[in-house]
Parts: sequence; structure tokens; C-alpha cells
Amino acid sequence: MASPPRKKLPFQKNSRSVPFPRPYIRAATISALFFLSVISLITVSVAFVILQTPESAYLVVATLVVTIIMWAISIFARRAARCPLCQGTPYFDSGAHKHVKATKIPLFTYATSNIVKTIFCQTLRCMYCGQTYDFLKPVANSIGSGAKK
Repeated sequence: MASPPRKKLPFQKNSRSVPFPRPYIRAATISALFFLSVISLITVSVAFVILQTPESAYLVVATLVVTIIMWAISIFARRAARCPLCQGTPYFDSGAHKHVKATKIPLFTYATSNIVKTIFCQTLRCMYCGQTYDFLKPVANSIGSGAKK
């Protein structure tokens, strides 16, 4: 007995598949590691204020170095991920005019909102062209798909 097809959610109806999702996944993963290093830097700094030991001071410096390195790697990874349609950088805010359909989580920028949405929902909406991309949607083979035999 076949199960009925599932209904598509509103963001899945008009979403496109991404032919090469590797730069997006890499940028989202590195950015998530950067966010975790910022959280660890805050935690270690609070522990240093409370403990006031030399070991905690070394830990603050080491965590600060790791955070700066992750920030630099994150910048380059986010700039490498480009929208397949408009060639904009949806993970890096360039200051250009945003599309009407661009989504933003309060207290975050458009780029950070796209990273969070990619991590948790596996979708992305380009903030420059407004196109929605679904990373779990299979890529349609466009070569020869329109030709009938």
C-alpha cells in the first residue's frame, strides 16, 4: 500500500536545488565553529575574572588566538559561497540593496540569518535576488531532459 505524497511546505514549493553545495556547507560549518569559539572565549573570560589564575590567563589568550584564526577562515569561506543565480554572497553582507523577500532574524544580520537558517533548516534565501535554495532537494538533470525520443 503506497503512502500519499507529502505536502510541500511553502518554502519548498519554489525552491531550487543547489548543484554544488560544498562551498555553502563548508562556509556554514566554519561559521558555526567560529560562533562556538566566540562563546568559548566569553566563557573563558568570565572564568578568568572569577579565578584570576595564570592558567586561566593562558587559556584566554589561546582561545582568543583560535577565535581570530576562525574569524579569518570564516570570512574567506563565506565569501567563497556565491549564489548560483545572481553571483552575490549570501553569507557575507556586501552592503548592497537587499531584496524584498530577504529574511532576517532579529538581532542578526542578513548573512548571519542565512548561516543559521542553513545550519538548522538546510535552506537558503539569497538576500540579493530573493531566490530560495534547498540543499536537500535533488539536482534535476538538465542535460537532455527536454528532448523527447
